Amino acid sequence: MQGRPCSTKHPPLAAMEDRGASSATPPEPVTVGESMAHRSRCDIWTAAVVIEAALIAFFVGMASALKSETSPSFFSAAPWRLALWASFGVYMSLVFAVIFYVELFLPRTPVAVRTKLTDVGVCAIGVGALNVMVAVVLSVGAKDTRVLVCCTGVVAAFVVGLVAFWGWLVGRYGGCDDPAMTAAAPASRIGSSSGLAGQPHVARLPI
Repeated sequence: MQGRPCSTKHPPLAAMEDRGASSATPPEPVTVGESMAHRSRCDIWTAAVVIEAALIAFFVGMASALKSETSPSFFSAAPWRLALWASFGVYMSLVFAVIFYVELFLPRTPVAVRTKLTDVGVCAIGVGALNVMVAVVLSVGAKDTRVLVCCTGVVAAFVVGLVAFWGWLVGRYGGCDDPAMTAAAPASRIGSSSGLAGQPHVARLPI
């Protein structure tokens, strides 16, 4: 009798190399939930409360300093100055509120979106463009209502755009739909039905 050849199957070398490379270098986080996995929700809530409170204190303190350094009627002489300063404060508070909302309640948001909110929303627009415009207008003591209204309208437009973007983020990445769970649900239903198919059908007569 001839012995049967022993057949051993080995995984391809390329697959083993890929598996080793993937285990050596973990993938970069794609979503905000993955990137914030090392932080607790309590830490994020604490940072949100502290930053929002600091922003309110800063804008209130700066308004008081402007009155004391210039004149007590600095805002009453041109009411749109206060509207401009308040709208700028609303924008800065809102952009941080959006960032913390994404970190707390929109974990499926891509990391790139959160990075853009910081780089563009906070740094480029808030600390950059709007801050320079408001600082120049208030430092020169502009009294022309048309200039003040126009600058306030620019800040208000960014506020409205930020609110609209916030709503889009909630509609796009909100909810708790997990793709893995939705994919596993049909399979579980199929498995349960196939398991029942092999069992004998027992007819129950009404009593």
